[in-house]
Amino acid sequence: MAQIVLTRPLGQSMRLGELLSQQLPELKQIQLPLLSIVPNESPQDAKRLKELLPSIDLAVFVSPNAIECTMRLLGADWPKTVALGVVGGGSVEALERRAITPENGYKIYYPKLPENWDSEGLWAELQKVRTDWAKQHILFLKGSGGRAWLAEQLLHSGAQIHHLETYRRVPLSKDAPVWQTLKNTEAKDSACLITSSEGLRHLADVLKDSQPWGQEWLNLALMICSHPRIAQTAEELGFKKVECCNAGDNQLVLASERWIQQLK
Repeated sequence: MAQIVLTRPLGQSMRLGELLSQQLPELKQIQLPLLSIVPNESPQDAKRLKELLPSIDLAVFVSPNAIECTMRLLGADWPKTVALGVVGGGSVEALERRAITPENGYKIYYPKLPENWDSEGLWAELQKVRTDWAKQHILFLKGSGGRAWLAEQLLHSGAQIHHLETYRRVPLSKDAPVWQTLKNTEAKDSACLITSSEGLRHLADVLKDSQPWGQEWLNLALMICSHPRIAQTAEELGFKKVECCNAGDNQLVLASERWIQQLK
């Protein structure tokens, strides 16, 4: 029996899992949350965020996690005076759940096409707004690391860059029972949906420490990656079967359908 491994944090794979169940009901799903999201609840950082916002021209949320955790830290409505930048459809949906939309008076920049849902795509959108970002104050709301390339582009354009970590990512324990599930699953009949380079590195570390079955997963399981950079990372980490698709849940489902057809 073929199985698909969902590697996002628990709760974030829900919509993707539902789509897979609708389109590929015969496919067994394994939840392998490679990273857990821990919100920043520091009163000092909450105070800093509230003090920063009046001087910020653009806030860049690096992910849906950043949106949820920032709003939790802020504890208030997002000010309509501060424009927002996000990289993809998942973040747009996260904003919509909080009624942060253009229709409600918010200015939001994001790449419209799924194939452009990355830092480069958002940078292209921002360049349509202005080519000179001198003296503009840009706030990156993120976990540790994230969107360093985009921050560099804005910095080179003269912007003043601020960073605030609104959450941290915790790797799945190597003692978690789900690793035993992976061990007892046929790697050659499995595909992993990968949307995070950091999570992918953790997966590779665990597999390399789990011989001999871990090597089978490195050699035989398909890594379906949602961005070329993630696919490149997979190859560098030693995964032998790697495919790339566009970002977004619908694209991951389509890639899964293509994989199932190849297995038949």
